[in-house]
Amino acid sequence: MTFNDRVQAIAKKGFTARQAQFLTTVILHAGVCVPRQYARFCRIVYGAKTRKFFAKLVRLRYASMYDCRHNRAHIYHLNQRALYASIGEADSRLRKPVTLNHAIQRLMVLDAIVEDPDLVWLGTVEEKTAHLTTLLRIEAEDLPHVTVGDGGARTVRYFPNRLPIGIHPAGRGVVVYVVTDPWLDEFRVFLLRHAALLRALPAWTLRIVVPPQFPDIGQRAKQVVWNQLMTPVKTEMLDELRWYFEQARAHPAPSRCPDLDERFYRARDAFSEPRFKALYRVWKQDGDTAFAACRSHVLDAAVTAGAGRVETLELGHRYGHLSPLVAVA
Repeated sequence: MTFNDRVQAIAKKGFTARQAQFLTTVILHAGVCVPRQYARFCRIVYGAKTRKFFAKLVRLRYASMYDCRHNRAHIYHLNQRALYASIGEADSRLRKPVTLNHAIQRLMVLDAIVEDPDLVWLGTVEEKTAHLTTLLRIEAEDLPHVTVGDGGARTVRYFPNRLPIGIHPAGRGVVVYVVTDPWLDEFRVFLLRHAALLRALPAWTLRIVVPPQFPDIGQRAKQVVWNQLMTPVKTEMLDELRWYFEQARAHPAPSRCPDLDERFYRARDAFSEPRFKALYRVWKQDGDTAFAACRSHVLDAAVTAGAGRVETLELGHRYGHLSPLVAVA
């Protein structure tokens, strides 16, 4: 189903086109929402129409409402199976119970989407795979993925981070990341997983969504992008790095291996930076293909030429007043 097909299916349940567009967006990307996001999505003033719309969702049992720390704050969880089934997402994980941390992260994702409604936002794995491989002619091996299992049981999971990808009408791809880790370790792994996709896109934007609890992290995140993706490692260093990774995997407890020589310990000190630790995590799953992300000049050249952009989106909304979120089931 296309996005418009889904909107029409939701509208048949008694919603306006604008309400159906919002509900489809929530179902595909977050599962949870708050009323101000609907007002922002529709570019209207938050008032009686918004309150009436959410009261209808609860009354018809399309959504459950949960009280939060602030007396007037509520989180709404769209969880009725029939609503999801109407757009082909009956088994969506977004219907399932959600913890507070995950709910807030999803709200931040939805905030990033409603700030830029002109983009076509791809939410499901199937949508992303079909659009990128069919319309943009990107090879499947260049899509973000993780390899799970060993030997004949190895399987590939695409888009493991489950974050939206936006497509501009002019064709520019917008890759979104929501910062939830102040140390940015997970962000480094995310970058490595998406490096091949960024190299394959003719024009791209990496949009780093910064929540208010990390006000100074935007610039650090940009520096991480430069360090992880746009500072190529020399060939001779890659050879040593590959050797060290092989040794580290073979000797997970080096203190118990007296046969390791000085070369190993010199390499361990040389490759102790967060950049290489993230690379090691990806290499253990994907093998030497992980090194492509740290020896290419393509992304650096794209930024210089203007085809590639790295930007931050600082969210202006607080989320602490939404806790506690209880019994989301």
